[in-house]
Amino acid sequence: MSSSGESLVHEATSLLRLVVSIDRFVSEHEDQFAYTEAAQAFFKDTHKWATEDTGRIADITSKAAKAPDQVESRYLPELITLKGRWKTLHTYIKPAIDAHTLTLPAPLIKMATEHLKQIPALAESSIVALLTPELMYFYNTPKSAFSSSVLVEVPYSQAPGFFTNLTIYHEIGHYVYERLGQVTSAAGKPQASTNLTEAMERAFAEKLRPALPTARNRAWAERVLAAWTREIFCDLFALRNLGPAFSFALIDMLSLIGLMTEETEIAFDEEHPAPAVRFREQLRVLKSDGWWTTVQDLQTEHISLISRLAGQDRDNYFFEFQEKRIPEFTTAFENVVPLIHEAVVAITGHCVNLAQDFAQNRGEIEQCLAHGVVPSRLLVDDNPSWPTPIAMVNAAYCFYLSRLPELMDKLEDQDSSKPADRQKWIQKLESWTMKGIEDYYLLKAEQKARVAITAP
Repeated sequence: MSSSGESLVHEATSLLRLVVSIDRFVSEHEDQFAYTEAAQAFFKDTHKWATEDTGRIADITSKAAKAPDQVESRYLPELITLKGRWKTLHTYIKPAIDAHTLTLPAPLIKMATEHLKQIPALAESSIVALLTPELMYFYNTPKSAFSSSVLVEVPYSQAPGFFTNLTIYHEIGHYVYERLGQVTSAAGKPQASTNLTEAMERAFAEKLRPALPTARNRAWAERVLAAWTREIFCDLFALRNLGPAFSFALIDMLSLIGLMTEETEIAFDEEHPAPAVRFREQLRVLKSDGWWTTVQDLQTEHISLISRLAGQDRDNYFFEFQEKRIPEFTTAFENVVPLIHEAVVAITGHCVNLAQDFAQNRGEIEQCLAHGVVPSRLLVDDNPSWPTPIAMVNAAYCFYLSRLPELMDKLEDQDSSKPADRQKWIQKLESWTMKGIEDYYLLKAEQKARVAITAP
């Protein structure tokens, strides 16, 4: 056998060992825990790819042995392509295996998946949660093999919780933004995506291009402007789907990682707009969608912080690069922001009545929580009703921020001023909320089954 043929066999054997070991690793773990439907489908695909690629590896080596002159030009590149797939899979399999239902708020993943499927052209999408050692949330979907999967990386320390994990909606927004042209076209509003693209191009041409001397500077500037646009889009997408609960969760998360200080709140960086701008635009949506009138009197620092940040003078915003402030960037970005709102509204028609449902049911939901009752079924004037998950989520978050001591004061040996006691009852509040969401989707499934049974 030629040296190139021997090298190919060696590479093929090394790849086969990787494929077999990953396939075995998934098999050994997937029966030990319960996983979400999306994770199960991901593991099933992994087994399928392992079977297919085992055959492809054998086929490549067999054909190469018969045509040694084509090893370098044809068969080795095929092998390299397969290696790339399994190198990528290796990165995601372990975090997905770790993210079983005992380590994740599965009802939140279910709720987010249902919301994602309501967006035109994304009905086949699914959310696969991954645990990460980073104290930050990430979205990462490689273009190959995962086209309909949203891989959301969740900090392992936060994974069992509910409220903070609402920020995964921002990461889902990244997936939607990547497909914005496709999504707005399916919604019958393709112009929204076109208008946003044109606004970015116009802002760059009018405000930034004249101030940047080199092509390299201009390419960098375009990336910065695109990153800010994407981040605001993801915030507003999450807010339209979740309501003020997203803003509350984002405040908690940014505070946890030290990004809600006076020094950072009006500062842009290369990846993110200033927090003041982010919450200014969130407040615009909260007001236009009808949420703000219901929550503005909530006795919590979160509300006063949103109001204060949104009220910052835009002349104070700054973007600093290499110790030099560049005001043209923030000026250019302001011209893009209205078109981001237009694009988000174009694809979130399913969110129109969420604030009204919350306003109608908030009082009864909070009363349930104040007595330690799962709020999945309300009884008002002897008429049963089932609040939506978003109404439950927002009422629970409002209760957490403003009324948790009221619940704890009813109990002996519980002190709401002690973090250890408070942390325990936050967990209970989250569990009641998740149970309410579970009950809601069980009820929907039962109703759907009844319709199917009675249908002619």
